[in-house]
Amino acid sequence: MTRGACVRRHSATLILGLLALHAPRSTLHAQRTHLLIVTGLGGAPQYTEQFRNWGLALADVARKRYAMPDSEVVYLAEEGAKDPRISGASTKANVEATLARFAKRAAAGDQVVIVLIGHGSGAGEDSKISLPGPDLSARDFAHDLAPFTAQQVALVDLTSASGDMLPVLSAANRIVITATKSSFERNESVFARYFIAALTGDGADVDKDGRVSLLEAYRYAVTETKRYYDDQGRLQTEHAQLDDDGDKKGTAEPDVRVAANGDGSLARRVFLGGGGGVYASAVGANDPKLAALYKERFALEGRIDELKKRKASLSADAYDDALENLLVELAMKAKAIRAMEGRS
Repeated sequence: MTRGACVRRHSATLILGLLALHAPRSTLHAQRTHLLIVTGLGGAPQYTEQFRNWGLALADVARKRYAMPDSEVVYLAEEGAKDPRISGASTKANVEATLARFAKRAAAGDQVVIVLIGHGSGAGEDSKISLPGPDLSARDFAHDLAPFTAQQVALVDLTSASGDMLPVLSAANRIVITATKSSFERNESVFARYFIAALTGDGADVDKDGRVSLLEAYRYAVTETKRYYDDQGRLQTEHAQLDDDGDKKGTAEPDVRVAANGDGSLARRVFLGGGGGVYASAVGANDPKLAALYKERFALEGRIDELKKRKASLSADAYDDALENLLVELAMKAKAIRAMEGRS
């Protein structure tokens, strides 16, 4: 090995050590996910039932597949707690009280996911979801989400006319997904149906790791929504957007391969069951070795993301060496997981 290569290898080792020391808490400790599902006014029996069923399906998969405790899954519906899986009525007061409780108990590095299902209206800061009683606007949500300064927050607005929520709520360490690109796309959201299907089914799990990230769910819903309109021979009247880099600009088709720190970089690491603690315990409940492998894999993914953020401050050789080491280690970890699960 040449002196230059030795120096680069030594630099890479130092960088890896620094990454381990300064990795975010979410990669070193088990994350918890706090999930709030809100279904608003249906306006007609068929919509009320549809919204309720979507909410129940999402709550069920969070509790059963991702082993989220009941205390961290709150589902508020138009008709209140007619079903034991529903926590109460989806009034503005109940939504804001739930977010306030989450803010008090969420630890640094935890994930807070809010899913809004229903009809939307308004524009700009007055963009809102229709609820029993007073509605909740983008301005209200901006106030309610302000306390979450040390958590990863995802607000998924699956309502019609939801696009104007995005620039109002965009912020650092926050994911905002809207079913439309503006307040002018006011028809019933087809995207909502497919986004819920992505999180509750298996079709969106592109990397076949047994979990669906918000980015995978988004991409699946975008693809299926386009397919729906093409099959119907209709002009597409809704165009979903995703923002998670805090620039207040949504992206229709995020591609993290093009921009390492662009839209999609955070959404690909957020799951209903958390980034590595709760989910790994669930999938490996009968095999502690498998659970440990998953935790190590999630930690490696976090270290790679942190390295990419530091790329501009590193020499090309040091960055390449460090990235190569991490990618090799990640590939070996993934291979070990597949072997233990009996997958090729």
